[in-house]
Amino acid sequence: MSEVFAVDLPGESALRPKLARASFHDSYASPLADDTLTPVEIFMRSSRATPRWVDSLMALRNAVVRRLGLKDVGAMHDNADKPAQAYVVGDRLGIFSIYEIRADEVVLGIDDSHLDVRVSVLKRPGRYVVSTVVTVHNWLGRIYMVPVGRIHPFVVRAMMRRAKV
Repeated sequence: MSEVFAVDLPGESALRPKLARASFHDSYASPLADDTLTPVEIFMRSSRATPRWVDSLMALRNAVVRRLGLKDVGAMHDNADKPAQAYVVGDRLGIFSIYEIRADEVVLGIDDSHLDVRVSVLKRPGRYVVSTVVTVHNWLGRIYMVPVGRIHPFVVRAMMRRAKV
C-alpha cells in the first residue's frame, strides 16, 4: 500500500482557478512507481482499486438521490472498459465525464443541478496528486456535502493507497 498525504492544490492544476468559487476542495499526493503511466491510466487503476465499502456507499448514495431526482452516477469502475489512450474529452470514465486531457493531467467531473464536481489527476515526477473541487449551487448541494465532505477524504485516500501505480 502506498503512502498518501494531504497537500495544497497544485498551482499548475487546471482546477486552481476554480478554488475562488469552491465550497469544498481537497488534494492528496502519493508516490508514483511507474512514471510511464498517463493520468488517465492512473485514474483507471485507482478506480479499479475501489474498496467494497466504497462501492456499498456509492450504491446507497445512488438509491437515496434517485428518490430526490438527482443523478444515479453508477459505480467508480463503470465505463472503464477500453484502453486509456482511447478515451477522449466527453467520454464517461467511472462515475465522471472527461473534461480535459493533458500529458500531465486529466480533469473529470459531474455537473448536476445541486453541485458541480471536478477531479484532477496530476502527474508529477515520482508522484501524482488527486484533487477535488466542488461548487455548490443551492441548499440541496449544501446538505448533500455535509456527509460527503466528511467521507470523501477517506474514500480518496483508500483508493490511492490500494492503487498499483
